Amino acid sequence: MFPRFLASLCLLLLLLPACRPAPLPLPETMPEPTPTVLRIGVEDTAVSFLTLAHHPAFALQTVAANTDALFADLAAGKLDALLTQHIPAGAVVWFNPVAVDALVIIVHPDNPLEALTRTEVQAMFNGRITNWAEVGGPDLPILLVTREREASARAIFTQRIMLEQRLSINAMVAAADTAVQQQVATNPGAIGYTMMGAGQGANVLALDGIAPLPNIVSAQAYPISVPLYFVSLAEPQGELRAWLSWLQSAEGQQAIGNVYGRVR
Repeated sequence: MFPRFLASLCLLLLLLPACRPAPLPLPETMPEPTPTVLRIGVEDTAVSFLTLAHHPAFALQTVAANTDALFADLAAGKLDALLTQHIPAGAVVWFNPVAVDALVIIVHPDNPLEALTRTEVQAMFNGRITNWAEVGGPDLPILLVTREREASARAIFTQRIMLEQRLSINAMVAAADTAVQQQVATNPGAIGYTMMGAGQGANVLALDGIAPLPNIVSAQAYPISVPLYFVSLAEPQGELRAWLSWLQSAEGQQAIGNVYGRVR
């Protein structure tokens, strides 16, 4: 009897592991949380800034437009923030500079001139100088290309170049920065303006003998250096604040400084 009991006990002990439930699989690695999408508006002359300011920790949904459209979208809650070189008078917003940009003068690639003065540019766009030969260039009539009134580049050009002078009625109005650059690139007598960040690859002239290079613009030694502002309706919080902090950090400024002037 006792040997049978021992045999049964041994058999039971052998069967117990087989009756245990299979161990649960180890939990899979949890995916990184998806960052909040930041809706960022940008002047069409500052689109390159967002390429430089890309960081994998931040998801950006961007729209490029002129100043009036961007500020209208910001006020309507369609944007979390915007990047602009010009803040309209009376705008009730929070802003902070993230780079230094510059208004630059561009001409056709075959134009042999390397520099103009602000006085010469003003006289051209006012209609007092109408031929390139008057400033030492080729014997060609000058074709003026300007931006629409709602663009930040137009506002800066009006304030810093034209001053109290009226723009010539013969100036061709281009509704986008790409249109300005196309007109200038395809017309040998053309002259236009854009911002330094958008002028990469264009025939950019020195102004008053000073070339618009990032380090010179950083020091605001170029005649028309202007801040590129981060603008929101109120002081940013959460991920929007984190992105702004990165833009102003040493790492962010180093990336931005390849094309733009640095603010620190």
